[in-house]
Amino acid sequence: MTVKALEDRIGSLSKPSKMPCHGYSLPAYACKRGSLLRQIDNSVCSGCYALKNRYLFANVQTALYKRLDAVLSNETEWGELITQLISKKEKSGYFRWHDSGDIQSLDHLSAINNVALSLPDIKFWLPTRETKLLSQWLKRQTLADNLNIRISASMVGQKPSNPIQLRTKATQSSVGFDGDSLNCPALHQGNSCQDCRACWDKSVLTVNYALH
Repeated sequence: MTVKALEDRIGSLSKPSKMPCHGYSLPAYACKRGSLLRQIDNSVCSGCYALKNRYLFANVQTALYKRLDAVLSNETEWGELITQLISKKEKSGYFRWHDSGDIQSLDHLSAINNVALSLPDIKFWLPTRETKLLSQWLKRQTLADNLNIRISASMVGQKPSNPIQLRTKATQSSVGFDGDSLNCPALHQGNSCQDCRACWDKSVLTVNYALH
């Protein structure tokens, strides 16, 4: 299929300005755990960046929900189509899942893992707060070597110590934590990753982000 035909079916890839690569974003309104955390003061999700500014533009919301509909309609078919789209468009060797949104189901996560297995020359980063779903999935599946699932802390300033990370190959991240971890350098380099690829690197167990 052509790039245009693929995009007509599952939506286009996103291109976050901070990132060195493409991504695939979903509506933050569809986050399962995030929707609960948004109601809690000082949670990372209470001030979600994907629920304000340009994310609220009508055309952006339309694109986000088109992608969500494609995922939910048939996760297996979606996985096959997005594998083709990424292979045609991503030349950096890196890819980010969900600069907005999160995992929707076990089948969704399986499809994402299969994308990584099909594209071994690309390193994938998947941030998530869906720890219960991830724990269930890991009991029956093996994580692709080139897929780094980074468990995101729920509260601002929370010490990054998640039991699921200790039992698996998953890494983790925090927001506004003042402690011993690698701090995302983007704040001091024009809100850009530049040459940093820590988020994709499984050997970097914890990355701390500034609150934004």
